[in-house]
Parts: sequence; structure tokens; C-alpha cells
Amino acid sequence: MSTPPLPFHDLRFPTNEPFWTGPEDSLRIVFLTPATPPSEFVAFGVLSTREAVDVLFVARGSVEEHLVEFIERMQREDAGVELHERPPVPKELLEEYASLPPYEGSEYEDSPRTPVRGFVVRSDVTPYERLRNAPMWPEGAGLTRYLYLTPLSEPTTFLALGVVRPSNSVVVAATGRLREELGALITQARWEQSRVEMYARPPLPQEVLGLYLELPPETAPLP
Repeated sequence: MSTPPLPFHDLRFPTNEPFWTGPEDSLRIVFLTPATPPSEFVAFGVLSTREAVDVLFVARGSVEEHLVEFIERMQREDAGVELHERPPVPKELLEEYASLPPYEGSEYEDSPRTPVRGFVVRSDVTPYERLRNAPMWPEGAGLTRYLYLTPLSEPTTFLALGVVRPSNSVVVAATGRLREELGALITQARWEQSRVEMYARPPLPQEVLGLYLELPPETAPLP
């Protein structure tokens, strides 16, 4: 007997359908993860009880347009929210709904290795709470502004890199708390005319990312 498909919520078309079903004493958790294209995200709603952990639904939407409201709704509905580069859900769900990043033991052509459990941020990266009352972008930073969001090894936190294209210059870097600060950061970035995207690994050179993240060594080329 085949498993019925999971409820899928396209956040571009909101409805009154509930996200959550099941026992009231169960633990609700939402796993956010980057998607393709990077302007979108995928969310897996998970219900944890003493007997089992079940994926109840999948949602997809725009990082800029829907992520803030989605997180706020999950908080109102007593759900924990985590950001993962590789969520702890069955691989077939990741393959169907999200982007599978590289993992140990796999072979991906033209793809850098990414830690299974996410990156560790360097200790000298500024917390967003110290920056939120000042303009994110310095004067003269350019008009083509992008904010790259990246999961970290601690899934309740994130890294944000403010990048100017096409030079790929990083003009601001900050860490933040997902539930408390991501919404304010996205709102500020949009107000300052920035595009917002989410990546498992930002599309920046190794030497640039290494200024902000503890990176694994580059894979040696084959002889």
C-alpha cells in the first residue's frame, strides 16, 4: 500500500487550511532549508511524540515575501523553528522538495563540500543585535545589493552576508537568532533595497567565506 502524499502548502496562494494535525501534547518543529532557486525556501513541518517523529507537511515560498510571516505564524502555533542546510528528514523528501547539498561520501561535480551539520561561524563575526539600529549598507555600497542567508551548525541561528554584485564584495556580516532576529533583518534588508536569498553555501570564493566561516579543507584535485 503506497504512502499518501504529504500536504503541500504553496505560500504564494494562502488558504485557511491548518498546518498542524495530531495530538495536542506532541512537539511541533519546522525545519527550514534552502531551495532552488535561492530566492525560495522549503519548510518541513514535523510532529514529535513519544512513539514516533512524523513529517506532517511541506511548505514552499519566497524568502523575501513569505518567510517572515511564516515564522511568525509558526511561533503563534507553538512550533519550534530551525534552519538546516540538510534537515533531518527522509532523503526522498529532500530530493523531491528541496536541494540536496553535498555530504560526506557523495560525489558532486563542480560542487564544493559542505559540512553535514552546517558551518561553524567565526567568533569575530558581529551579532546582528549590535547592528540593527544602524544602516546595514555603508554609504556608496552600490545599488545591486544582496543579502545571503546561510544555515549554521546551531540550527536556531544563521549567518547573513551583505554582498554587492557583480564584484561579490562583502560589506556586512552578522550572525543572528532565527526566531528573534531573522524577521527584523529581512525587513531591514528589503527596506534598504536589498534582494534576499538563502544558500547552503553562499556563492563566494573559498578565501572570502573563510573570513566568516570555519571551512573544511578543499578537496585535493585528482591526479
